[in-house]
Amino acid sequence: MVRTGDKQGPKRLIRSGTRVLVRDLPEKVRKTSLQSAFGDFGNVVRIELMPEQRTAYIEYEEPRDAEDAAKEMDGKMVEKAKVRAKLMDDRPRAAMDHAIRVQEACLAHLETRAAEHQQRIFGVGQPASPSSCRWGELAKRSSAEKHRSQKYVQLG
Repeated sequence: MVRTGDKQGPKRLIRSGTRVLVRDLPEKVRKTSLQSAFGDFGNVVRIELMPEQRTAYIEYEEPRDAEDAAKEMDGKMVEKAKVRAKLMDDRPRAAMDHAIRVQEACLAHLETRAAEHQQRIFGVGQPASPSSCRWGELAKRSSAEKHRSQKYVQLG
């Protein structure tokens, strides 16, 4: 459960999996339109509308209702606009979890780039796995290769 609060009232708990994010709404959409479109799936507890971002959060009483609404309403028309709907993941995240995910994404990107670079510079048919290549050697070889290619350009 996530604890939340806003200007209208005290902090309260939101059950995980009960909110749907709705995007690409029409500029002048009203909460009543959203209530009629999304209310068929279950008891809507709260609608938080952000018209400047063309976005809304719709909170249901039961997670199953939110899941059904997100699946059924994704790509449907609301006031002549095709909206995107997805179930929100409201689980609290620790700062360290986020840092680890960012670090893993960066490492995966670097490994891919290193393998592509190795294939391009050394003409290797299949790029070697990044764990088998030594980063220092790769950097030395690539700078030496670059230096050699500049010499040939100057001589020609």
